[in-house]
Amino acid sequence: MIARLLAKLRDLLADVGVEMHARRARTVLLMIGIGLSTGTLISAVTISTTAAHQVDAGLAASTLDLISVTAASGATSAEITSAADNLNVAFPADAEARVRQVDLVVDGGRRVDITGSVTTGRDGRSASPPRDRDEPLTVLGLTSGYLTADSVTAPTGWMLDGERPVALLGVGAAKELDIPVTADPTGLSVTLNGSRYDIVGYLRGGATGLTDAIAIPYQRALPIAGSDGETTMLIRTEMGAGATVAGVIRQAIRPEAPQRLSSSQVLDIKDLRTGVSTELDRLAAWVGALLLVLTVLLIANAMTVSVMGRTSEIGLRRAMGASRRSVAGLFLAEGGVAGALGGLAGSAFAAFAVLIVCLVNDWTAILPPATIALGPVVGMVAGLVSAAYPALRASAVEPAIAVRSD
Repeated sequence: MIARLLAKLRDLLADVGVEMHARRARTVLLMIGIGLSTGTLISAVTISTTAAHQVDAGLAASTLDLISVTAASGATSAEITSAADNLNVAFPADAEARVRQVDLVVDGGRRVDITGSVTTGRDGRSASPPRDRDEPLTVLGLTSGYLTADSVTAPTGWMLDGERPVALLGVGAAKELDIPVTADPTGLSVTLNGSRYDIVGYLRGGATGLTDAIAIPYQRALPIAGSDGETTMLIRTEMGAGATVAGVIRQAIRPEAPQRLSSSQVLDIKDLRTGVSTELDRLAAWVGALLLVLTVLLIANAMTVSVMGRTSEIGLRRAMGASRRSVAGLFLAEGGVAGALGGLAGSAFAAFAVLIVCLVNDWTAILPPATIALGPVVGMVAGLVSAAYPALRASAVEPAIAVRSD
């Protein structure tokens, strides 16, 4: 029984080989169509996977090394009431020194927002009176460690450590105040609540929006804020050490009462990357599937035309005793073989396309073997689906009518 089936399969494949060889141009075009469609589908999915990994790496580089620490919600209100004379309610005065002693910490610093408590203006060289504006400029009290943690460019950032009446201006804030951004700001100043603050430099870059702010020493801003209950401490760690440091940083800052501080949870990139990868894969699959459906329709049309041109041959086969099933099987086998070969070429095309895209974008290529191996399978399925209708049409040809046709 098995030997008979194998013999029939061998004969069928031999017939398919003869037909494909006799119609080489049509066979090559079918294989190219299937190869391009399956290759596009596989390359789109693979490129989306590679892109998701690049997004993963980019997000990790920008988020896994930053931690923010604040007073725990409701933890400091009672302290503020009972210790009004103590401004350092949430953070000890040497908080930066304690943070820097933690392994894997690059630097850290404090920030307090006093925007709503001060009025701003400009004076000094090219002086002009303060002007009213719809929204007040952001005024912050910072320590130099905050600038380092935020990767802000400020050559004189160390001057924020202390109580000198100095200010660093974000380039956007300087534009708002009509203050020129120069290499030497000597003689330029900004007024806050009527007090003069000498401008010692400008702020550029950073991830927390300091380009539109005025920064003064934290120790001068703290009395204006009233306490450090709204202070935020930004901490930068070595790459990838954010989760580890976040787990111990509260104990390092306030070992006697770590519960009075709240540290930000480091963003879980795994879940975010999974979501990005899923969306990219879904988009790529839809685009590739649409192309595959169009290819199937085109191939089905080409094979239907082929059936019409081979009516005499089909009639002769039927007249010599071939069953409808064997005639249909011949066309299905031809579509399946052409599809498998085209899918194999599609896999090669996909691998080449992925390598080129990754090379151009300086990405690390990701070529899952299972995805690449799907090419011949997808191609065979596409070929069989394309040949289904032509095979049914061929099997319906009547021998007597076929042999009399031109």
